[in-house]
Order: sequence, then C-alpha cells, then structure tokens
Amino acid sequence: MTTVTATANYWEPLWAGGRRYREVSSAEATLLADHVGLGRGRPALDIGTGDGALARHLHQLGYRTTGIDFAPSAIAAAQSIRTTRHGDGPTWRLMDFIADDLITLPDPAYAIVTCRLVYRWMDDKPAFLNRVRQVLAPGGTFWIVTELAGRREDSDPLRHLGITAAEAETLTAGWSVVRTADLDVLRCYALCP
Repeated sequence: MTTVTATANYWEPLWAGGRRYREVSSAEATLLADHVGLGRGRPALDIGTGDGALARHLHQLGYRTTGIDFAPSAIAAAQSIRTTRHGDGPTWRLMDFIADDLITLPDPAYAIVTCRLVYRWMDDKPAFLNRVRQVLAPGGTFWIVTELAGRREDSDPLRHLGITAAEAETLTAGWSVVRTADLDVLRCYALCP
C-alpha cells in the first residue's frame, strides 16, 4: 500500500482533473441533522470541503458555514455548484487547516466543525485534533465521517482507506461526549469537548 499524505500537491491534480468523491447520502444528511441540530445562524466550519456538499447541508440547516480546502480546484468546484444550484450559501476559502494561521478564519470559534473523508489522510492526527479543539466553541460539536478499516472485502482495491482501531482511539480520546453511527463502511462521530 502506498502512503498518501494530506498535501495540496497530491489532491489538486485530482480535483482539477474532474475527480469527485462519495456523495453525501440522505441517510448521512439525516444523521448530521440529528446530531448537530438547527444552526440558527451560528458559525460552522467544514475542513477539507472538497466540492462543498457537507458545507451546503450545514447551510441548509441554518448554519453560517465556511468551507475550506487547500486544493484550488476543489474550492472552484464548490463555488460552481453553489452558484448554479443554491444561490446564496456557504463561503469558500482556500486554506491549509494544518499549516495556515487559524486567525485567518472568518470566526474565532465554531459551533460545528466538520471533517468528512479527510481525517484518514492526516499525517499527525493528534496535531490535527488539537487544531480542531482550538476553533471549536465551548459546547460545540466536531462531526467527523471516516471509513473504518476492515469493513470492505479483502478483494476491494479501496480496503486500505479505513482508519485503524488505534487511529479511532486517538480520534475519540479526550472528548467528554462521543456518539457514533454507522453507515456501511463509514462511521460518523459526534464529538463534544
């Protein structure tokens, strides 16, 4: 298995070439709504937003949503979908959540921070989680969707995409509330400080 890291140099050509990833299903959107509730204008941050699908769901729930990604073509894809199908919607920012200064974000703290199909790619998962905690408002929720190892058939070429049990333990350590829900090969986590 080849190790891939979370770098713009890897992801930008994929997005620029038209590659798209697993869509947010209605079951996943319902789980999100059940776990985070109505936004009432509170700020939400979607890390690794890609084409912005999850950010748009948060916006529809009433959150004032910012979607960030470090791949310019991903941000362009998110902007094009918003413009053609959703009128006003989330704001989009080109940003590397790991490397860039968090003070450049539009809000100092977020009621909801989301990360969909991105956590697995983080080289330094504890550092990533520490940065999430820095921007998560007191009483906020970190919503993460990730694939779990061992959920695909051995013959499936994508079987390596899941996080290990140790990585899942790192993810859930140090939160006062950990709620999970399963969707086929995915697990959704609602984590609260």
